[in-house]
Amino acid sequence: MTILLKAVRLSFPVLFFGYGLVANLAVLTSPPDGYDLPSDGLLSGALTRDLDGLYKQNLPHMDLSFGLIGAVRYSVLGEARQGAIVGNDGWLFSAEEARPVPDDAALSGAVQTVKEVRDSLQAAGVDLVVVPLPAKIDIYRAHSPDPVLGQNLQALLDRFQQQLSRQGIAVVDSRPGLTAAEAAEPVFFATDTHWTPEGAARVAAAVAQSGFVAPGTLGFDRLAEPPVPLTGDLVRFVTTPALAPRLGLQPENVVRVVQTPSGGAGDIFGAVAADVVLVGTSYSANADWGFADALMLSLGRDVINMSAEGLGPLRPMQDYLAGDLFRDAPPAVVIWEIPVRYLTDPAIWPDPAKRNDAEMAVLSPHKEHPDG
Repeated sequence: MTILLKAVRLSFPVLFFGYGLVANLAVLTSPPDGYDLPSDGLLSGALTRDLDGLYKQNLPHMDLSFGLIGAVRYSVLGEARQGAIVGNDGWLFSAEEARPVPDDAALSGAVQTVKEVRDSLQAAGVDLVVVPLPAKIDIYRAHSPDPVLGQNLQALLDRFQQQLSRQGIAVVDSRPGLTAAEAAEPVFFATDTHWTPEGAARVAAAVAQSGFVAPGTLGFDRLAEPPVPLTGDLVRFVTTPALAPRLGLQPENVVRVVQTPSGGAGDIFGAVAADVVLVGTSYSANADWGFADALMLSLGRDVINMSAEGLGPLRPMQDYLAGDLFRDAPPAVVIWEIPVRYLTDPAIWPDPAKRNDAEMAVLSPHKEHPDG
């Protein structure tokens, strides 16, 4: 059986590259009528552009072939492509959650960076509240292919929070709220990296209950929109969205909520300056998950969202500290959302002793711009 599985596993790249070789030869040796390769050099931009169009027009089955090979691999071997981990019962996890966890010495780089951000904000009279986000593979160990992965990331989360607390940094432990809720209602999507709106709401409640942010008096009206189907971002590491349901990877529903100030006070935010800023990753930036709105609802305060997708947790904070908004209108509190899985990437948290002057300037107390 082991030999058979190895043969099947090896057959996938052979089939794919064999298909690619035949398809390339067919297209390039017998281009469609009316198509001529440009004659101004193999490295020309025209050739790159024309070949891209040629492949899109004449290899429409490329996505299908790729999806079919992935579907067979998932069905026969229970594997995804690099980037995702296949769990149980149709659950998928980011491969980032399986990276080796750093020891205390390596983790100190992240802790030192957070401390420098705290010091920079503190110099401007701004409080920092850090909200580390537990890993999906930790909260849903029952669906994980290896419970040890979740145990390791829980231990990393605990160590990170303990080290931050020793530095006098306000840190919110959101894990208990997520674990208490996951049995009743999903707090992470099965086939997506991110939390559900319910997970975001639970973490927002933990922030409010921590006492690190004083409650306000603002009220909000909320109107749920019809559910919208979501094909999880991890599905692409298995197959195409069209084929995914045949493998049991069904679209999941996202219920978006429109939130407005209660009492019809449409200009309430114009009269009351926002004094809470949220900085974070796609968990905070994507309005579908509703974390910023959930914070407003739980805190009773306006929140300006300065999060960004695809940049990790540190870059959005650097951009915020270097921007005009922080210079011109420093808030009372900055909430920094940091997924624990990013702590396993040393490239994000460089050794403080090796940072260059430009990086240190961003994390130092904010200075006036040259133009005043």
